[in-house]
Amino acid sequence: MGTEPFDHSWFSETLVQSDATLWDHRNTPSPSQWVSMVAAFGDTGGLVSGEELVELIQTQCQHGLPAHAFQPISLVARWIASKKVVAIDSPWGQVLPVFQFDIPRAEVLPGVQLALSELRDVLSEEELALWFVTPNEWLDGQRPAQALRTRMAAVRHAARADRFVALGG
Repeated sequence: MGTEPFDHSWFSETLVQSDATLWDHRNTPSPSQWVSMVAAFGDTGGLVSGEELVELIQTQCQHGLPAHAFQPISLVARWIASKKVVAIDSPWGQVLPVFQFDIPRAEVLPGVQLALSELRDVLSEEELALWFVTPNEWLDGQRPAQALRTRMAAVRHAARADRFVALGG
């Protein structure tokens, strides 16, 4: 066994795509930041591509859903285009944090939209995503992603308070 350091160059070569349209180095976290970001979403469902979200909806949806749920590709595209959800540009393309969805019902959790209405114009997409998975003092240390289903009003209050702080209030 040698004592040579482990060669990590394969990692950044894997993340750093040669096509600049896939990853703009000036506006996207570095590969090492992506490792931390992906880990931050691990216990909230992780991050998925739009295609993976469509697959989840197709396989996990309950019967008796509204007509829009039968076109999950269009549904997911509308969510992203209308900014009803957080979608992060990554070295692998656009990814979405899973915590923001009620997949069996093919819906965005209402608390997500409430928080986004407060924070969207003061935080970047990456900052929005991380806001949801960061312990929040306004929620007594709970992460907003964990509180979305049970403390929706408190999540909105936390978002409003953090907006005030972000604006220098």
